[in-house]
Amino acid sequence: MTDFKMIKKLFHITKRNGFSHDEIQTIKNIFGELPQVFIDYYLELGKDERLNHTQDSLIEPEQFQYFKHSEYLIFYCENQRACVWGIHKGDLSRSNPPVYMSFDEKVWRKEFETLTDFFHAMAYLQTVFALEYGCESFYSIEQTDLDFVRKNFKNKGVSFRHWIGIEFYGNYDDSIITVMKNDDSFDLIYASSDKEHFDKIGWVLSKLRVVI
Repeated sequence: MTDFKMIKKLFHITKRNGFSHDEIQTIKNIFGELPQVFIDYYLELGKDERLNHTQDSLIEPEQFQYFKHSEYLIFYCENQRACVWGIHKGDLSRSNPPVYMSFDEKVWRKEFETLTDFFHAMAYLQTVFALEYGCESFYSIEQTDLDFVRKNFKNKGVSFRHWIGIEFYGNYDDSIITVMKNDDSFDLIYASSDKEHFDKIGWVLSKLRVVI
């Protein structure tokens, strides 16, 4: 089984909450072979609503018939379908294939080198709206503020390069600072499943020129 320990810590997930093997088979009936990481995620975490449907959405087994594409297995969708993420059908036999993003389902760009990187990044993105302790709104910051964030918080190592341009930072397993590119500035928001860690992040960020 694929190790989703990081995601479980972030969302305080303590038990399996996924689809059945029979439900996974309905996807196989459409696409044939599926990546092992894909199967593991659907089996272990696929039904967790906070993780998969707070903002953007994991495509559920019965929905795949509505997301058919000649070249890609589309498995995740932005909340207004402004973009989708998929696996190239030529990569379905790979255990941990790359993930591509498309705005129009015609032009596709490689968003992540591996499927596990995608699931980690999407989990980080969902925290903005899913975790117990979070900001009420986004904060607008400048490049110097972002430099401060990068100096004081660890980069989580994954980012959405083509979808807006989103980076993730944080010094705790249960907390995330999300920074999104916005023309010549950036939007910042943070969340945590731990009140103490949430307050500590706020204290550090209070040193920025913006009011946090």
